[in-house]
Amino acid sequence: MLKKRKLCFYTICILAGLLVCMFVWKDIAIRNMEKTTEAQRAKLIQKSQQAITSKTRDLVRLTTIPLVWVIRREMINENYGQINEYLNRFVKEPGIKQIFVVKSDGTIAVSTDKKMEGEQFSSIFPKELIEQKEVNISDDGRGNIRAVAPIMGLDSRLGLLIMIYEPERINIGAAP
Repeated sequence: MLKKRKLCFYTICILAGLLVCMFVWKDIAIRNMEKTTEAQRAKLIQKSQQAITSKTRDLVRLTTIPLVWVIRREMINENYGQINEYLNRFVKEPGIKQIFVVKSDGTIAVSTDKKMEGEQFSSIFPKELIEQKEVNISDDGRGNIRAVAPIMGLDSRLGLLIMIYEPERINIGAAP
């Protein structure tokens, strides 16, 4: 009888030990799965953000080109009031933060931020931007997209258009 009790006790201890080992193994497996899933989720979010930013840059470029032609026509006629109306309407679109039109002498002629009008371009932006010969889309250092495009007349440079665009950000909260 005593041997049967010892055998039963050992059997219960072994089964309890196996049960604890299975529980620990399952817990470790679930934690590893969660870590892998979170890493994959972060990678997917990063790739999605890169794709959105790339497409946004392309669309900003496509938007800048016709806007430059409209502004060019008005600059030739020295109709800065009309340019101001265009920019004020344009800046109301989602994502458009600021737009500047710079004269060839480096003075900001029209801006959606009226405090900037009359200021020298080089006091606000890097001097290299004034020398742009084609549409340039770049990061402004604050996570925004900056479009810089020359405004060309028939035989001379009339000025420069600068548009600051805030791209959409992917923001997915923690999984439920």
